Amino acid sequence: MQKLVLYAVMITSFVGAFVGSGINVAVPSIGHEFDAGAGDMSRFVSAYMFGSAIFTLPLGKAADILGRKKLYKIGITLFAITLIIAGFSQSVEFLTTIRFLQGGFMAMVFGPGMAVLVSVYDKSMRGKILGYSTAAVYVGLTCGPALGGLICTYIGWRWFFFLTGAIAALGLVFLARVKEEWYGEKGAPFDYKGSLCYMMMAPLLLYGFSEISSQEIGLYLFLLGIAGFFLFVYIEGKTRFPMLDVNLFVGNRGFSCSNLAAMLHYAATFATSFLLAVYLQVICGLGAAESGLILLLQFVMMALLSPAAGALSDRIDPGKVASVGMGINCIGLAVLSLLDQESSLLLVGGVLIAIGIGFALFASPNNNAILSSIPSQYYGTASSMLAAMRIIGQALSMAIVTIVMDVNAVKSMTGDDNDGLLLAMQVTYRICAVICMAGVVASLIRGKNKMA
Repeated sequence: MQKLVLYAVMITSFVGAFVGSGINVAVPSIGHEFDAGAGDMSRFVSAYMFGSAIFTLPLGKAADILGRKKLYKIGITLFAITLIIAGFSQSVEFLTTIRFLQGGFMAMVFGPGMAVLVSVYDKSMRGKILGYSTAAVYVGLTCGPALGGLICTYIGWRWFFFLTGAIAALGLVFLARVKEEWYGEKGAPFDYKGSLCYMMMAPLLLYGFSEISSQEIGLYLFLLGIAGFFLFVYIEGKTRFPMLDVNLFVGNRGFSCSNLAAMLHYAATFATSFLLAVYLQVICGLGAAESGLILLLQFVMMALLSPAAGALSDRIDPGKVASVGMGINCIGLAVLSLLDQESSLLLVGGVLIAIGIGFALFASPNNNAILSSIPSQYYGTASSMLAAMRIIGQALSMAIVTIVMDVNAVKSMTGDDNDGLLLAMQVTYRICAVICMAGVVASLIRGKNKMA
């Protein structure tokens, strides 16, 4: 049973990461086929994160109550089905909608998947097993750009969805043979008020922010989302069985600042692959396969160095290690803001290697810092919260791209408006560098961890 669960979790971890990183190299092909504008394509990429951000916390809580394996199996099944459906899309609007649903279905996998994996192994093997799962994520991130580029080049972008759907279904095959079920709070009442408030607040904040520059209603939606956030905090503070225990953040600077640093880090770095995929193919004229191989450099460094970085954070204060990593990424983003038509591909490759190193130094140590700042009974909540921070940061990153593209009136990502596209990319990287700098500050002020 243990190996069946491990194989299932590793497969879904791989597919989730593979879809997230590999889709970037398909953007120009999809945009060209559907004659979609820059805003349409950035919203297409963002839709997956929006769906995940909205549903991750509520569905993670539901899995604890209804059964983690049950929701995990439902999530894998629906995710695989929507991947196949995406391959038959006839418009960018339909494809964007499917991507949103995929994000929501993967939310059934994010939270309970890790909890199920931990439940079937002894504590003495937990670190090793979680290491396998993490490795699967980075292998997916590593293979996504390269294999995605090859698929798009030789058999078409639709097969990217067909093939990943088949791989996701394989995870269900392994899990179907597992009979045991696991619960976190079986029979506990579900926090409908808090969940509904969160599910309304999250899209208002994210979508409103992304549309501020293009629609007047965007500002009002964003402000309404801020009001919803304060209402959510109030509701959770008064609820006996909250979806999210907000008291974890009160008086715990390590937990609060580490989560804030995670959100800012992903907000600053997630758009890097998307923008560079466009830069390499549209500005530099490279093919999808060549672009994917160059983008591969970042993810290879992440996959190779993350285990060592995690081990380093066991010997050195993880907050300091994470701060160094984010500082490296801040410098890398500043360099990317200087790219133009004449920039060397060696420079691009060198920056990607540096960002990969910085990401490795940040991610595992920051996770270590979060888990080290709270009692062990809150590990499940902390894992769900970290997943939400990652997804929200990624969605904000793409929202920034959308805003900058709209403000600079970029009309095309297919080569018809390269001057405007390049300027928008430079501005976006500058903004991301500033956000990353703010993340360094949040990381540094978290203080030393006081809990084991």
